[in-house]
Amino acid sequence: MGNWAKQARLAMSNRDYTQAGDFYKLDGNNKAAIKAYLKAGNFSEAAKLYEMMDKIKKAQQLIEKNGTPQEIADFHLRQENPTRAIEIYRQHGLLFEAAELLEKLDDLPNAAAIYDQLGFHEKAGVIYGKIKNFNKAIEMFTLLCERLEKDSGPNSKVKINKFKTWIANLHVGAKRFATAGEIFLQLNQTETAAKCFAKGNNPVRAAQLYLDMNQLDTAMNLLKGVHSPEGRVLLGRIAIARGNYREAVTLLKDSQEFELIISAHEHLGNYKEAAFYHEKSGNLKAAADLYKKAHDFQKSALLFEQVRLFGEAAACYEHLKKYGHAAKLYHHAKNRYKAGECLYRLNRLDDALQQLQMLDPDDDRFMDAKRIMSEIFFKQGAFSVSRKLLEDITSTAGLDDSNILYFYLLGRCLEEEHDLESARRYYERVMARRVGYADVRQRLKRLSNLIPKSDASLSNSKSIFSPDDLAVGEVIADRFKIIQTIGKGGMGSIFKVRDLSLDRIIALKVLLADRGNFEELKTELITARDLTHPYIIKVFDIGEWNNIGYFTMEHVEGQSLKSYILNSANDSVPKKIELIIKIAEGLQAAHDQSVVHRDIKPQNILVTNDFIPKILDFGIARKVTNTRKERSISGSPKYMAPEQIQNTLTDNRTDIYALGIVMFFMFTLREPFVAKTAQEIMLKQIEQALPEPMEYNRNLPFWLAEIIKKCCMKNSMMRFGDMNELIDELQSNVL
Repeated sequence: MGNWAKQARLAMSNRDYTQAGDFYKLDGNNKAAIKAYLKAGNFSEAAKLYEMMDKIKKAQQLIEKNGTPQEIADFHLRQENPTRAIEIYRQHGLLFEAAELLEKLDDLPNAAAIYDQLGFHEKAGVIYGKIKNFNKAIEMFTLLCERLEKDSGPNSKVKINKFKTWIANLHVGAKRFATAGEIFLQLNQTETAAKCFAKGNNPVRAAQLYLDMNQLDTAMNLLKGVHSPEGRVLLGRIAIARGNYREAVTLLKDSQEFELIISAHEHLGNYKEAAFYHEKSGNLKAAADLYKKAHDFQKSALLFEQVRLFGEAAACYEHLKKYGHAAKLYHHAKNRYKAGECLYRLNRLDDALQQLQMLDPDDDRFMDAKRIMSEIFFKQGAFSVSRKLLEDITSTAGLDDSNILYFYLLGRCLEEEHDLESARRYYERVMARRVGYADVRQRLKRLSNLIPKSDASLSNSKSIFSPDDLAVGEVIADRFKIIQTIGKGGMGSIFKVRDLSLDRIIALKVLLADRGNFEELKTELITARDLTHPYIIKVFDIGEWNNIGYFTMEHVEGQSLKSYILNSANDSVPKKIELIIKIAEGLQAAHDQSVVHRDIKPQNILVTNDFIPKILDFGIARKVTNTRKERSISGSPKYMAPEQIQNTLTDNRTDIYALGIVMFFMFTLREPFVAKTAQEIMLKQIEQALPEPMEYNRNLPFWLAEIIKKCCMKNSMMRFGDMNELIDELQSNVL
């Protein structure tokens, strides 16, 4: 008796019958093992031993009486009776196991039906697909997609796309190519969709997709033999894509594809035809633009007017020389200059004046308006008014063919006012330019006979006039009526006046007669007049009257920057920096036109009631060149840069220095360089370092003190490069 038998007996004595059965089985004593297993209730192992002993019937009786459904099914499978195993599974509700067994047995329809019944739709769908039951397979995957769409888990989208791809392929298997194509399109599988439509005898849809993918040859091949309107449209698109615009026009002629037709016509330069289709599609603005391009101004004007683009409509009527229509529409468009110009062409002079005089001086066409007004006043015999306008027009321009008329008219006005010598000078200039201009030769000859030789010596004998002689109510140059004296300074007096010609309030500065050559100063004032910026006082007119020069400028209500500084102790640093930034922006605008102010100081900056700075007195401003030195020193010693005092090269950094001194004064209420005389102050500007701003204002931010000191470096190369750099530094710190 072997060791296994001893172990078995020991296990039996310990009532571990299953172990005892195992030991008996190892010992080869199957009968004893069966008894032990039966005692343990392990009928499955007992039945297996009966099977080994070829006692099948006994094994079956034992397992069917005492075994679990799985053990019974396993028995029948071992006996190669799967049908009975399936019956057992079904009888005991083990349907999944039944389905798996059916699948192994290749009974796919029944397996799929059970999977479907149990809700295993993916397994059911796969099997239905294998057996080409496409409708049931599609049904299964559709149910899965619906469930996933409700779930919205992290991988739901990926799974949905996978199942939809399977659904599309199942439709292909069922030869439902159109349905498959639509699904592939939803999945952005355009080329696969196109192939489906092609297989489904829908060459137009397929060609459209290939065309969208720029596969022109494939699209073209699909459309061979297609004669439908849709096919012609696609052929038209292909023709446009290949640059065959004439062919495209022919193909698209009877379609509603207006955009394509318009594109083809525009490429061919058929603007009128393109405009027709724009109009047909209701895009009247585009139609009007193209009719205009085709020089059909009448049609263009009507359409522009219809869409209330009055300015464009007016321009078309102007091309047609229908100035009455044009003037009316320019008026609606609030284009005063063009309305006035058209009325002038109609010789409706008073109406033209009414429009032109409404023009703002800042308008780009203001000088052109002056030219027309000068002609109107001349025609109306208002020679003094015409002359004033003509003097302004000609004072800033050299005589050339574009403006010779105005020099001639100025001569005519002077002649009418009996200033024969001045008239002769202008006629001579006109004749020097164009000898045969108008009747200038005859007029010059007649004046030469009329002017006595002694007149030439008397022509400049006008009396010397002083600004101090002017009083409220007096009219300067037959045009500017004094309302109030604003102030007097070293260069002259400033008055608040009414411009009688344009009926507006402005400021007028009269320059002292002994301030040197007015012609030189006039050049600098012309430079100032070219500057247009919200933070720069606008200069309007420059003239000479009774041997004194004057210029007019924008009038604003407010206080000087100096007054603001002395009365703004409670204002915050950011608020003051905001003002400095605006001043710097105004100066940058001047610098952008190569103009340096050279006299920046608190007295030359106004602060309006709306807290807007206005920079004054560009009267000593200069155009910057690389080599220019001034013939004399100009500026205010307390705010002058060293290079300005030493009369070396000045540029935009000269203004940066002055603005730095302004900031020093603004934040400390002290001017850094003071002395008894101007010479002593200028010497300090050159030789002494800037005092530390924080010594005079302990609450001054460190960053602001450093900015002020950088502005006021003696060496201009060490200052900020331009105002924009200073602005950036201020903005980055104050925020």
